[in-house]
Amino acid sequence: MKKTTRPPDAGVILSTVREEPRSYAGQSIASWRRALRSFENIDMPVRKYLYDLYEDILLDGQIEATWGKRKDSVLNRRLEFVFAGERDEQVTELLNSPDMRRIVEELHNSIIYGYTLLQINDIWRDTEQESFRIDFDLIPRSNVHPEAKFECVSKDSGSVTADIKYMEAPLDRYVVYAGNPTDKGLLVKAAPFVIYKRGAQGDWSKFSEMFGIPFREAIYEAFDDATRETVQQALKNWGAGMSLTHPKSIEIKLHEAGDKSGSVSVYKEFIALCDAGISKTVLGNTLTTEQGENGARSLGEVHLQVEDAKMRSDEVFLLSVLNTQFRKILKTFGFDVNGGKICFEQEGEDWELIDRKWRVIGSVMDKTPVSDDYIYAELNIPKPENYDEMKEEMIFQKMQGFDPRAGQPQGLPLQTTGGGEEGAHTGQGAHTGAPLQTGLIGRLKSFFA
Repeated sequence: MKKTTRPPDAGVILSTVREEPRSYAGQSIASWRRALRSFENIDMPVRKYLYDLYEDILLDGQIEATWGKRKDSVLNRRLEFVFAGERDEQVTELLNSPDMRRIVEELHNSIIYGYTLLQINDIWRDTEQESFRIDFDLIPRSNVHPEAKFECVSKDSGSVTADIKYMEAPLDRYVVYAGNPTDKGLLVKAAPFVIYKRGAQGDWSKFSEMFGIPFREAIYEAFDDATRETVQQALKNWGAGMSLTHPKSIEIKLHEAGDKSGSVSVYKEFIALCDAGISKTVLGNTLTTEQGENGARSLGEVHLQVEDAKMRSDEVFLLSVLNTQFRKILKTFGFDVNGGKICFEQEGEDWELIDRKWRVIGSVMDKTPVSDDYIYAELNIPKPENYDEMKEEMIFQKMQGFDPRAGQPQGLPLQTTGGGEEGAHTGQGAHTGAPLQTGLIGRLKSFFA
């Protein structure tokens, strides 16, 4: 069942764009700076070089680990559409379709790439798959020029030509965009760490080749060319490794690095420093991806809170786009979404969060009184119906102490219904068989009688 079909006059942006192959040429700090200057050119901005660099550094394992962690925190959440407090099952099914997951992923990628433009071509329900389908295109970021003076898509990524004005009718009803027009994304900050790390890894590889394999030396009699050629061929066939062939009359001295282990630690620490810089750039911390030297749990919890804050910020960002631009798309394709909103489904209890809250509340209670109603609300714990009675019992036990073996307060004289001194218990509190007075007030009266 199709809701509606895109009008023919809207056109498909991607069919007009001339896509070019990505360049994976060796990157350097100089090429990174050139890409920045091209991106920021006021009259003729070219984004291609920066985005080619991004595709290259995304091959780095630390980038994949950190950004993948942040991305999974969003993609693992289910979306729902709520109207007047009730969930709309049809729209909710659409929001959790495989195609919608890809749309959410591309919108979320605007955080690391910068400005992202999507065109939604059609929405329909596939009766064979029993699922909603969304036909959409990611417009190549190199061809999009969202700056206020352009707001266009160019056919060629190497120039700025107003070939397609996507902010004008009728295309404006079918596009979704995310990110600031001049934002370069987080990758522009992570790129130097990846470039420096690759250099250190290359140098470490050369060091390992030079000093990690035993050095072989062959000495032959002077002017014996036949022997020299035979020895050289034998060393070549021996396999990888450095070797030297020289006449016996020639003395050669090799000066090795004084402290090889120290040289290794320089490379290792520098690479670890670059990885830490990537983690801070993407996640805002290091201890959720790396093992700290101190291993302090409290420090790790602080880092986790910083990471959680970034992930919550990602959710707010995505919902702001989905509840404005994508909801406009749903209206275009015939869905009745007026008055409703898109949100993330509430997850189950986060017991680690509850534990952290309880410890904070406990430390506050040591200094100042805290309302019980606040504790119930903050920890999402149901308040018992007989709360007042249970509270009285807790206060009474706290005042007098409680002996679990006897099942009653220690040292408390028990009053029988007969009253008077004859009915009072003394000594070890032996029971006469008469019923006891219950409740806090009655017990206090018995105690002070």
